[in-house]
Amino acid sequence: MNKFADDASDGSFYFNSQNVLCVNQTPLNDLVNKFFSNEETDEFNEIFLENNNKLVPFQSQLTTPLYVYSKKKLLNNFLNYKKSFNEEISDKFGIETHISYSIKANFNPSVLKLFHQYECWASLVNKNELLLALKVGIKGENLIFNGNGKKLIEIELAIKNKCYLNIDSLFNLRDTIKIAKNLRQNDSLKPCFPVKLLLRINQNEDANVHQYLNTSGDACKFGIREEKIDELINEVKSNDMVQISGFHSHLGSTIKTLDVYHECVKNLVQLVNSTIEKHNINTIELINFGGGLGINYERFESRTSEKFRSKTKFPKPNDLAKVIATYVANLKTKNIKIIVEPGRSLVGDTCILLTKLLGCKKNGNKNFLVVDSSMCECIRPCLYSAYHHIEYIDPLNSKKEIVDIVGPVCESGDFLGKDRYLPMPMRIDNSLYLALMDVGAYCSSMALNYNIHTKPAEVFIVELKDQEQNSTNEYFLTKKPEKLKNVLECFTEF
Repeated sequence: MNKFADDASDGSFYFNSQNVLCVNQTPLNDLVNKFFSNEETDEFNEIFLENNNKLVPFQSQLTTPLYVYSKKKLLNNFLNYKKSFNEEISDKFGIETHISYSIKANFNPSVLKLFHQYECWASLVNKNELLLALKVGIKGENLIFNGNGKKLIEIELAIKNKCYLNIDSLFNLRDTIKIAKNLRQNDSLKPCFPVKLLLRINQNEDANVHQYLNTSGDACKFGIREEKIDELINEVKSNDMVQISGFHSHLGSTIKTLDVYHECVKNLVQLVNSTIEKHNINTIELINFGGGLGINYERFESRTSEKFRSKTKFPKPNDLAKVIATYVANLKTKNIKIIVEPGRSLVGDTCILLTKLLGCKKNGNKNFLVVDSSMCECIRPCLYSAYHHIEYIDPLNSKKEIVDIVGPVCESGDFLGKDRYLPMPMRIDNSLYLALMDVGAYCSSMALNYNIHTKPAEVFIVELKDQEQNSTNEYFLTKKPEKLKNVLECFTEF
């Protein structure tokens, strides 16, 4: 029996009936009580660890800010994608499906390694992400190299490792052919040829997302417009170093409705069919429908807001799989792989940012909670005006006020949340902690050193169950906290 009736059994972070933040039936203050000191610790102190990077209660001293992941939620999110696409497409049509994690969302190697254990592919946008994927054990033929600007050395590395190369423009194609011709002179690289190319199509569909998150349309730098496709295909056909292996489309990120996916999938399937017929191409083996599913950042909003916001029903992986299944039945070839590239919807809701309250202040009629996290650890509110739910990990009895939650960075844009209905504590005793929810995607991976802020440590919470199925949590360090010496060591002055 669950300790809390409102427990999230999939490993989600949740607030129980006493308004305490929990994961795996355990309050988050279990982590705080075991691994935090009310005294500020010196950054030069090393974190004491047991084997396998396990944190030791009352010996491993952590500080905030701190990224805290639920391993169970990470795994459940991935397996949900895999199950959905197997059931809706592979089992019904005999078509191979793969989930290709978008590394840019969060490049913590522990995250990537966990997904790889369950046969995840990976999608990447530069050389370093490629080398990371190889380092955790993903084979090159299960990697998709995206991006609108690839250096020649990156193209070379991708070819040598038999990656799929996503072609974004005519110059990208010609660079790839040039590198391929040079490498083909080396007989030892013969198994790498012909190079497998995908053409990224700009479908000019409105994804109805923030302009910086939109990746389709004339104003967007990504992809090839449909009227240019024949030109690129003919150039590929005239070079035996490369071949058309498939097509790709990605509309944007934080997508909240499947309407736009219907058009995207239908258009891409029609393009595959017409290409096979018109160009007599028999090398197409993959369709990549991209990613972009949003997550419900606002699901806890009513807890700290006096404003009513209509509730949006966010599409799930199963819903996306059903949309794709509707159209893949029309494919002229079933000897093909279906790929999707989730990032945010795999990792976004698996992590919180734990932060300490430094103090409260008031300027005129505006109340501020000043915390030790900032735009350096969670840039999305500043960059996209994005919402992250923020709440104390344990409830306070103080009077609630409308407050802005801000960090210590020397920028007026350094805010984490605005106009939240939260308690203003009567006194600060250096042991009040808040959590920024849903920071698993595009927070740690976009962290900054502005004001010489050092980047935080990252911790996995792992659920263990005894013979009676009672849950306990163990805690593992997956990233050491950055230190000043790490920031300065690349400068020649030191």
